[in-house]
Amino acid sequence: MSHHHEAFEHHDHAKPAGVSKTCRVCKSAYSHEKNPSHFGICHSCGYKILILLLIVMISVSYVAWFGVI
Repeated sequence: MSHHHEAFEHHDHAKPAGVSKTCRVCKSAYSHEKNPSHFGICHSCGYKILILLLIVMISVSYVAWFGVI
């Protein structure tokens, strides 16, 4: 019966401070102290995502203003 309880035990997998984390987008390691992120992405991927969102917003506004489609 005790082997069933082992599966439900919560293990602490937290990394110590300063240890690099892995970006969710590009899977590269980055320092969480230098680049704190609540979404788990590095700064370079964050900027890439923001640029893509800006391009999409410009395209959508162009379609909304000029009715091209």
